[in-house]
Amino acid sequence: MEFVAELSVWEIYAIVCGFLGFLGILIGLIAARQRFGIALQVLPLIGVAITTPVTEHLVIPYLTERYPVIFANKDLPRKIDQKTTLTKIDFADHIYSYFYDLDDDDDDFDPPLVKSAQLSDLCDSLLPKFSSGEASLANYIYQLKGKDYSFSVDSTDCS
Repeated sequence: MEFVAELSVWEIYAIVCGFLGFLGILIGLIAARQRFGIALQVLPLIGVAITTPVTEHLVIPYLTERYPVIFANKDLPRKIDQKTTLTKIDFADHIYSYFYDLDDDDDDFDPPLVKSAQLSDLCDSLLPKFSSGEASLANYIYQLKGKDYSFSVDSTDCS
């Protein structure tokens, strides 16, 4: 199922549409043998028509929950502010890693200062992950002029 999560959203819609349309044809063929001939014409159309709600309310939420990092990376890189671009999110061994690029003119970057300024917002998003056991640590890695600057947040930072 992971390969489906890696597809673009329109490709996911196309797969769901094809599956539901095919299912409609199959059920329509079975129903046509039972003297419900109209079913063969109507059920495939119903299958195609319910593609959007099924995809939006069932398939995408399932894939997002099951493969959050894949879905989080789909819209990256993304500008966070004028100087910061989120380029990648990784998750391995209960550790989230967020990678950022900083504009070259940001010579005042100070990781401890950024951590203290952002800690409240970071903890708001990380605390449920720490509490559930999904994550034990989050690393924030900033690249500026070819050099990496980083800081980490764990559950003790959010207490």
